[in-house]
Amino acid sequence: MGTNGRTDHTERPDDRGYGPGWDELRAKTLRRDGYACRRCGADDRTLQAHHVVPRSAGGPDELENLVTVCRPCHGVIHQSNRAFDDVRDDAPLFPDRTAPAPVARMRTPDDQCCSRCGGERADPTELVAWTDPTDAASGSETDHETLCKPCAGLVLEAEPACTRDGLTGNHEFSTHELTRRRTDASVRPSLFASPAVAIRREPRGARERLVDDTPLRFLVNHRGVRWATLAVVCYVLLMVVLVP
Repeated sequence: MGTNGRTDHTERPDDRGYGPGWDELRAKTLRRDGYACRRCGADDRTLQAHHVVPRSAGGPDELENLVTVCRPCHGVIHQSNRAFDDVRDDAPLFPDRTAPAPVARMRTPDDQCCSRCGGERADPTELVAWTDPTDAASGSETDHETLCKPCAGLVLEAEPACTRDGLTGNHEFSTHELTRRRTDASVRPSLFASPAVAIRREPRGARERLVDDTPLRFLVNHRGVRWATLAVVCYVLLMVVLVP
């Protein structure tokens, strides 16, 4: 082990590819982080040292590149690693609000997107979860629906089964905040929204009536379609200029 928590890479690695100093470096990481998971705060689970920059991408075995996580939260970070399949669902849906960015992830990639509008929210504090909603048509329950705050405000207002007590997050939020932001929710839900949250609101103003409440919304609101449309327009203009 070199100075400043750096592993001497000239030492012979073990079967996992780590040098002989790894156990000491892992112990230093856990001690620095107070023997608690930096994603969820748990201190009663198996703790592991996670590489912020993966070793496969050249991330070094250094204290500055390591963060303590419990095994379930480690599985949240490594979605494709099947070795964590047995514990991944034990991790909380939301990361702790004090979690550092490298580990502040929702339990699954889909949970980072609003179940109603489909919009992705990188900041977990912009999301709330409606826990154990029931599908009125089938009577079946789901674990949760993830909602951005505007959509949560709309669902809270329009769906009697959704109550403030049924909403949770990793931060403080009020009914007033959600109600205030409900007008920012899209007029229509996404095509993939579950029945429990597929609520349509009445359009306000000409733009919402002519664009957001018609098929034009796919052209205007989808980034990929906008770029494709721009490319076609530029191509047509180029042909007009070049062709005599």
